[in-house]
Amino acid sequence: MIIDSHAHYNNNAYKKPFRYLSYDKDGYALKEGEREQLFQELLETNIPYSIESGVSLQSCEEVLQLCAEYPGRIFPAIGIHPTRSIFEKWSDRHKLDAYANTPGVIAIGEIGLDYHYKREEQHRLMQHIWFIYQLNLAWKMKLPVILHVRDAHENALRILRMHPARKLGGVIHCFYGSKEIVEQYLKLGYHVGIGGSVLHLEERAKDLWEAVPHIPLDRILVETDAPFILPYCKDVLLPKLLRRTRNTSLILPAVINKIAELKGISVEEVEQATTENVIRLFKLPIDL
Repeated sequence: MIIDSHAHYNNNAYKKPFRYLSYDKDGYALKEGEREQLFQELLETNIPYSIESGVSLQSCEEVLQLCAEYPGRIFPAIGIHPTRSIFEKWSDRHKLDAYANTPGVIAIGEIGLDYHYKREEQHRLMQHIWFIYQLNLAWKMKLPVILHVRDAHENALRILRMHPARKLGGVIHCFYGSKEIVEQYLKLGYHVGIGGSVLHLEERAKDLWEAVPHIPLDRILVETDAPFILPYCKDVLLPKLLRRTRNTSLILPAVINKIAELKGISVEEVEQATTENVIRLFKLPIDL
């Protein structure tokens, strides 16, 4: 059994028929269908569960609705993504508290800092304010966090080191950095989410490939960030077909295969460990 520790199936990309990526013993393939069809396929391929992360106040409401439609299969995390924080009214912050108090919420996320695109200084300031507010909320709720950090590790790590919420743990989602950076998150007790980025070409994924062997097996989670972060598959699928293709949890066996290769262990070991890790970290009500 495989669990997707980070997906966005409430995204508009899944609200009407779409083209999506799958993976099996014959490699990558494209399919077309609707969300219910995809969810049924995930059940049939033994990828029955996923964690759904909020990115805005509106999406948090949609996340809770989706999880209510699929109780016991999709688990909600509530949070404001750093790049969305500048669009939220600070006066609405208590709505997030109400969402977080909904029964069944398993984490606060995704939260963090994102300096990838050039932004005004006041935008970065709002990211910091929302990040700290949500760490406070996680500490109050005694919930782990799902971290989104992009080109801002130094500042994020400094905040995390000073905040008691680090004691509750969490995951640095969609990690795409060096072994030196990952070791700092590991020292703070965080898990590491590995997704489609590990399936990119070597020149792009070199740092991540070097980092994975240094991550203890009991601290790795697998994820997709669906519909985002497609693996590299232009050698078998026409690039023009991939432009509007949605990523899905169906690619997780490929992620697990690559982690096993990089760590020099069996696929079965990685699958078992990553499943146990996500259940333990987020206290998911799942029996193995």
